[in-house]
Amino acid sequence: MKKFDFTHEELKSKVGNKYAATIIIASRAKAIRENPADVDEADRKKKPTVTAVKEFLNDKIKHPEFDIEKINIGD
Repeated sequence: MKKFDFTHEELKSKVGNKYAATIIIASRAKAIRENPADVDEADRKKKPTVTAVKEFLNDKIKHPEFDIEKINIGD
């Protein structure tokens, strides 16, 4: 199995906060688990979390603006 590497800095660069990125990715992973038809055939064999992280890093996930002050707890 091929390893998928990413850093929390990459996550922060997308939304400015690694906690907001985690919430977005977890929400997408849950959606993939509930409806696997939303992803490509090749990605169905991967874990939903891996697929969600890849989609997030490739800007395929549309996410609402988060109130960073509510999420930021001492980055």
